[in-house]
Amino acid sequence: MSGITAFDWAPSPVLAQGGNQAFVNWINNPAGGTVEGLNGGMGYGFNVFSQGRLAVLQGGTGATAALYNGSGSTANKYEITFELAYQEVVTTAVSVPGANIAVFDFAKVQTNNYFRVYVKDLDSTAAANYAAGTGFNTGTLVFEGTIAPGSAGSVSNFNSNTGALGTVGSDGQPLNGTSSLSGTPSVTGAGATPEFDLLPVLPPFIDESFWNSELTSFLVTNISQNLPFLSVDPSEVIAGQVPNIGAVNGGTICGPTGCVAVGPDIIFQTDFNGPVQGIPEPGTLALAGLALGGLALARRRKV
Repeated sequence: MSGITAFDWAPSPVLAQGGNQAFVNWINNPAGGTVEGLNGGMGYGFNVFSQGRLAVLQGGTGATAALYNGSGSTANKYEITFELAYQEVVTTAVSVPGANIAVFDFAKVQTNNYFRVYVKDLDSTAAANYAAGTGFNTGTLVFEGTIAPGSAGSVSNFNSNTGALGTVGSDGQPLNGTSSLSGTPSVTGAGATPEFDLLPVLPPFIDESFWNSELTSFLVTNISQNLPFLSVDPSEVIAGQVPNIGAVNGGTICGPTGCVAVGPDIIFQTDFNGPVQGIPEPGTLALAGLALGGLALARRRKV
């Protein structure tokens, strides 16, 4: 397959580990933040984890014919999955009756930051399961890089409706299993994040037998954030982390003396895609025969 110009990832669950507590900390003590964002503001830090499956390979010919997208048989199919982690900072927070509003910046210092892509033959390996949160880091590692803000900037936002609660939701497909988190009361809301650049520096690993070229551009763009979950199950484990959302996902209890987080974490649904570019041919993928036999992808360390 050649001429691939973009990866369109399926909707995916995101865990903001400590994100709800960081929001409350800023409300209670705006001047007490100790974590610096890229724009220089000080705030309260938290970790972001996500995982998902590739839905569509855009560009090229025959790119998605054997790509498993989560429905139907896995026979003669292959799957491409990812997992990621990075740090953000709450730099502004507002809580008013019926609404919480937060602004986040990318943490200036990143201590746990990665974006990993895996590919596997589903004739020999089980597909990833969104409800359980398993199988997203199995198969052959074909890319590992770090996450940095793209040219669109580093600041993102999330506005939630705390007055009319919804539920965490699910994909509505029982055959995919049901997460124990589905049905949990949840704030509702939406937000957006600027693009991420997955090649801010030479990544620690590129499997050239998969990509067939040195990548020069790999972005994540059009990043939306939504609650409740509408098209994917909230995984019980996200990139190895177990969410602790409490009785109400994103819930806060505020009074005259400040706010309390119902649970330290918040989970939400995201959806994004992104262009890839390589030399000499954009996004060339060596996937011929992948779903018909075992994976024999050589690993080559980049110095």
